[in-house]
Amino acid sequence: MVADPAELRGALVVVTGAAGRIGRCLVEALVSAGATVVGLDLARFCPPGDGRYLACDITDETAVRDTVARIVADHGRIDVLVHCAGLSAIGAFEDHDLATHRRVMEVTHFGAVAVTLAALPALRAAAGRIVVVGSVAGFAPVLGRPPYVAAKHAVTGLFTALRAELAPSGVRVTLVHPTFVAGGMTEASDRAPGRERASTGRELTPADVAAAIVAGIAQGRDLVLIGRTAWLSWYVNRLAPGLYVRLMTRRLRATGTAAGRGTPG
Repeated sequence: MVADPAELRGALVVVTGAAGRIGRCLVEALVSAGATVVGLDLARFCPPGDGRYLACDITDETAVRDTVARIVADHGRIDVLVHCAGLSAIGAFEDHDLATHRRVMEVTHFGAVAVTLAALPALRAAAGRIVVVGSVAGFAPVLGRPPYVAAKHAVTGLFTALRAELAPSGVRVTLVHPTFVAGGMTEASDRAPGRERASTGRELTPADVAAAIVAGIAQGRDLVLIGRTAWLSWYVNRLAPGLYVRLMTRRLRATGTAAGRGTPG
């Protein structure tokens, strides 16, 4: 099990969504820590000529199985699996059709399911670790992105349950919840007119998130909250959920209008 910084050296780490903003920073941070990294993403996003990346559509179950088998054949093991892939959809509930809701869930939740199912034998053999890059939206309501909130709640709930199920086999689960990240993320459909991304508190950089993920893996942590807003949201939502909703709604609506960005919900 990867439980201290020294053990990242030589570890084989698979990262999904590896060509995204956070994904690329995470690949570099893990390599700097001494890990061997295999980054998975769609072929059109993978950096050309970079042997650390493999093209893989995580919504294609056959492609996932074949890619994971190739990784195990090439490297002999998987020590850490990081689920970094995800899609968002900005706007109110009715701004998006059912296909958009399904697409966000397919990538963010079911993609993680598919890759985990394929990689689990190798992770068990290595007594490895699964890392889920979640969000404040994974444990609390966040205005203006209901498909994303639904998908992040789903994947967070699944791997919270799997932590206890997998523990006897030596596989550990780390849940990572950053607050808003500068630049946002890929969206599942064209954004509705007037619906802009609002945020609250200091936005993190992708490098901030990557550094915190690497530290969480190295320290063997079960939960990593990144950013002051994430910490406040975690505790306020549990102790006073009504207060959390009022504060979140007020702040997100204020940032949406103050910056000339449409109210997100």
